[in-house]
Amino acid sequence: MKGIGLVFAGGGGKGAYEIGVWKYLHEIGLDQYVRCVSGTSVGALNAALFVGSSYELAEKLWLDINQDKILTPKKITAEEVMKWLVLNGFHIAGPLTMGMSKVASGAIMGAEKIAQMMLTKMRGDHMFSRDGIIDMISDGLNFNMLQTSEIPCYATCVKCKGLEVERFRLNDYSDAEITTLLLASSAIPVVFPNEEFNGDKYCDGGIPVVGDNVPIAPVYDTGVEHIIVVHLNRETIIDKSRFPNAKIIEIVPKCDLGNALNGTLDFSPEGALHRLNLGYEDAKRIMQPMVDMIVMTVAGQRMLRLAQQKNFEFEQKRQELYKIDLELKEKMANDGFDEVYAELTKKN
Repeated sequence: MKGIGLVFAGGGGKGAYEIGVWKYLHEIGLDQYVRCVSGTSVGALNAALFVGSSYELAEKLWLDINQDKILTPKKITAEEVMKWLVLNGFHIAGPLTMGMSKVASGAIMGAEKIAQMMLTKMRGDHMFSRDGIIDMISDGLNFNMLQTSEIPCYATCVKCKGLEVERFRLNDYSDAEITTLLLASSAIPVVFPNEEFNGDKYCDGGIPVVGDNVPIAPVYDTGVEHIIVVHLNRETIIDKSRFPNAKIIEIVPKCDLGNALNGTLDFSPEGALHRLNLGYEDAKRIMQPMVDMIVMTVAGQRMLRLAQQKNFEFEQKRQELYKIDLELKEKMANDGFDEVYAELTKKN
């Protein structure tokens, strides 16, 4: 299959970088030649937006992003707090000093770690709700556009049981199922809750060791001619031996996009704008020489075709004149010069 395949890596808030790459592809018109898209975690969301939205809306969505909205702590009721304290040995009915002393003793291991453990356990093994991301999906994604598109769009998830990688062709599912799969693909353990789909629990598709954070395989399997891979981690190395004969173009961040706290969990509008601009500049830096070469090749081919056309027209005229010359010579041989001359002057 001729055309381009596009792969978006996972990386939480760093995903704004991918929108910057898309901006450059859109600017030079290459996005029109994309025939398949694949993504993991936030990359799956961006892949869905690529197929089921527009660049302009995707950019607005990311630049209007709100840290507090995306990372909204799960609401905890007083009843849940009491229940957790009782189950974990805190004697609510008696003096609170017993409970306090248990927390205080945790200072030896690290108060922050203990506090984090308490919060996580109380919230059901995850710290934040998905309300903000659900709003982001519903506000930015045209489900019908995605479902009816001829461009396959794949999301990668990890099945919790057995820790197996699974890929889902989003075009084939309902609105609610697409939302669930996008939430599952980005369900970072502890940070966000796992998602249930068709009776199985799924979590973030980019989990180290067991996941696939740069899901090239589904794009490669379609047989596209070129594959553009957008990385969010400078250290990621692709095993290209798994993709023989593939023409892979890697967009790798020139600058580090941040760690877990100031990168993956940074959903601030300032961070999004910064990374979007980096993505645009890196895509331009890496791809512009290739684009220039293509333009020169196309221009050269056009000039060659023009020269060939001119040469063809010249040869055609030359053959016509040669034919006229032969006809005149034949006529003069048969009728004589004077009669032919008289006939020609009479016509003119």
